[in-house]
Amino acid sequence: MIEFSISFECGNGKNFSQIGQNRYRCEVSGDKKVYCYYFCFDIENTSKEARSIDIEIWNDPLINDVEGFISHFPTTIWISTPDGKRFQALEQSLCRVKQSHIELSLLIGPEEKKRITNNWPCSYSDTCSFMKKIAEERGNCEIFIAGKSAGKRDIAGIKTGGKDKPRVLVLAGQHPVEFPGIWAVRGIIDFITSQIPEAERLREKFLFEIIPIVNPDGNVAGRNCFTDEKVDLYQVFGDNPDLKEPESTEGKILWKWATEPVADLWINFHCYLGWRTNSEFPYDGWYQVPYDTFSDPVKRKIYTKLCDTIRLMTDAPSTSVEPDTHWINSFEHQFAKRYNIPHVFYEINGGTAGPFQSCKRGLNVFIQAMKTFESCFE
Repeated sequence: MIEFSISFECGNGKNFSQIGQNRYRCEVSGDKKVYCYYFCFDIENTSKEARSIDIEIWNDPLINDVEGFISHFPTTIWISTPDGKRFQALEQSLCRVKQSHIELSLLIGPEEKKRITNNWPCSYSDTCSFMKKIAEERGNCEIFIAGKSAGKRDIAGIKTGGKDKPRVLVLAGQHPVEFPGIWAVRGIIDFITSQIPEAERLREKFLFEIIPIVNPDGNVAGRNCFTDEKVDLYQVFGDNPDLKEPESTEGKILWKWATEPVADLWINFHCYLGWRTNSEFPYDGWYQVPYDTFSDPVKRKIYTKLCDTIRLMTDAPSTSVEPDTHWINSFEHQFAKRYNIPHVFYEINGGTAGPFQSCKRGLNVFIQAMKTFESCFE
């Protein structure tokens, strides 16, 4: 017998059923159009014989965005190793992209359980344990709590550096299943609290506050986009970009975190999946605001330098030679418009990045951005 389960952090999938001999079907559980692509579930073969099975994975019928679902494929499909501690890429020939769904072919050994996903998970509980271990072992940083999520979970981060120095905020996980961003920020925490001379120098010159998962409820629930309050934290102002502050629980916490006192730099990591046309490996991307969004000429110049850095010193243009433009209801646009806070906004392609590549590319973005930002204070 083949059994399916999503009873774990970051699990996603629904309506599992057998539709033929050794053939099964399920659907993803999405949040809204485009954000309806992620799956992560366990498959267990309870029999004493190996089974070769096919699984059809369909879009969420409640959202009915076939195009948005299929646009994220083909991409890397990850299968857990026998010990369950890591994932390996499923051979591309075993994943077939159809017009309205994808099909996977798997061999499952006797009494074997596998976890299958299209985005290598980075869970809230594991990330909290990671930060706790860093803080206890290194002694040059501390855990801080920005606030409580709508689901009463800590929005926790690591703080390190000079107390009265320029304040640099780093975050990920606005869209909860964009795990490469979380892996990247965990790598940045590891780096900035390390004994590497460059990290030690940066700690002397700046105060770093780093939150890997700003939407913990969504992460635990395996949501594509939303918080517990069904809010997209990227489009945090919704239909009212001129509000004094965001209305959602997490939105208010992040707004206060960045503006009381006003941050000097905001670095935000996201992710998307799938190979894109007219693009080249590793298929990353980035967003900007128009330069004239900044009213302060000094901050506008800093922002221009940061944009040049991301364009020329990172993999950002590997999907498109031009950046996407931030929505006006985003933190990035409103911070630039109201407070002249420069930012870096980078997207890592989860199809080409597990924990190691996410960390490597995210860390390069951070180091290059900080080199440029540091030069502005000389």
